[in-house]
Amino acid sequence: MNTATRFLETLPTDVRLIRMEALVHAGIALNRAANLDEILLEILNHISTQLECDRATAFLLDERTGQLHARQMAGSEFIEIVMDATRGVVGQVVTTGESMIIDDAHASPYFDDSVDRRTGYHTHTILCVPLLNADGKILGAVQAINRHQGFFSNEELVYLEAFGVLAALAVEREQLMQDAVRSHLLSTELQLARGIQSRLLPNAGNIPLPAPFVAWGISQACYDVGGDMYDAVMLADGECAFWVADVSGKGIGAALLMTTLQTELRALVHTEPDLTKLAAELNRRVQIAAPIGTYATLFVGRLSATNEQLRYVNGGHQPPLWVAGSDTHAPASLQTGGFPVGLLPGASYEEGRVGFTRGTRLAVFSDGMTDAQNCAGETYEEAGIIASLNHLPPRDDRAPNVEHIGAQLLSDLDRFRIGAPPQDDTTLFVIGLD
Repeated sequence: MNTATRFLETLPTDVRLIRMEALVHAGIALNRAANLDEILLEILNHISTQLECDRATAFLLDERTGQLHARQMAGSEFIEIVMDATRGVVGQVVTTGESMIIDDAHASPYFDDSVDRRTGYHTHTILCVPLLNADGKILGAVQAINRHQGFFSNEELVYLEAFGVLAALAVEREQLMQDAVRSHLLSTELQLARGIQSRLLPNAGNIPLPAPFVAWGISQACYDVGGDMYDAVMLADGECAFWVADVSGKGIGAALLMTTLQTELRALVHTEPDLTKLAAELNRRVQIAAPIGTYATLFVGRLSATNEQLRYVNGGHQPPLWVAGSDTHAPASLQTGGFPVGLLPGASYEEGRVGFTRGTRLAVFSDGMTDAQNCAGETYEEAGIIASLNHLPPRDDRAPNVEHIGAQLLSDLDRFRIGAPPQDDTTLFVIGLD
């Protein structure tokens, strides 16, 4: 724009004022016009008038297709022009980012005469400048053709570049508006997805189960939607099946696989009593449904009140922690299982069995708890959970309430990570027998 101003200073006073006024009016159009087409048309009309040429056209680059298309024209009825971004004079300008001035179009190796042949028009002289945003990204080009008398000058090329700056501002503003609309639509879609996902999980808090089973759970997504899941369901044989799983990654991709896993698990626990076969089948289904390298850690169990026994498979998940009264036991005994589901084709699994006496509580959690960081960059780790469990206030001779355990663990975790940005989805599930 500064170069254009210096060029204008070399013109006669009356011409200089007219051309400066044209630039001012084109700038005003940026705020006055209702849409991009109106802005571009006003700019192109000023170009054709001030440069005394037949036609002026604004070409925009479509990033999705890699093609150029004529968005607006002045000096003729609108002609649909779509071409490869490397074709013709416009393609050369867009490819190189360099302006061009051509005195004899048909003698130029860059000229594409397909539009002339289609319309019967004859192009002689051309000015073409790139549309660049503030970062130097090429958005398209503006082209003026066929000066009424003589040839285009280098000074007029500079003047056209000034109009190109205004046109680029208009295009970028339109793109920002479109991005804002897309962002709003995405936000709406994410709200819908969050609502759908929340219906796939139990309501946060106590999970309704028949006595003597008691359970409590919560899942907090790092972003709008998450890849963690948990549930507890009663089976026909009177046992309670439960699980906590953590899909690799975060956000929408993890949420999509979480939806699939939750649906599959709810069906499989009712049809497959053998947890090793259940995990192997889930592994097979994840392999089919998910992209390569996507997997989920899983802790799935079947709790029998009659036998006071827990059967489980740990598929690469954080080992849960036992809570009996106020004593916290080492988690090593709950590591039996195998690899995360979806990680290895044909993976096999082992089943673990352990006693689960009345009054016992088991806390199962995702690594969003152990990997949580505070503002100082310190990590919560398993030690933080154990310390929280060890500080549970005594409740006489009664077993600790699952809701009390869950609330205490979550409160201590939140106090640790307050003020720090979330790092991962966080899920906590507590189950017990009264």
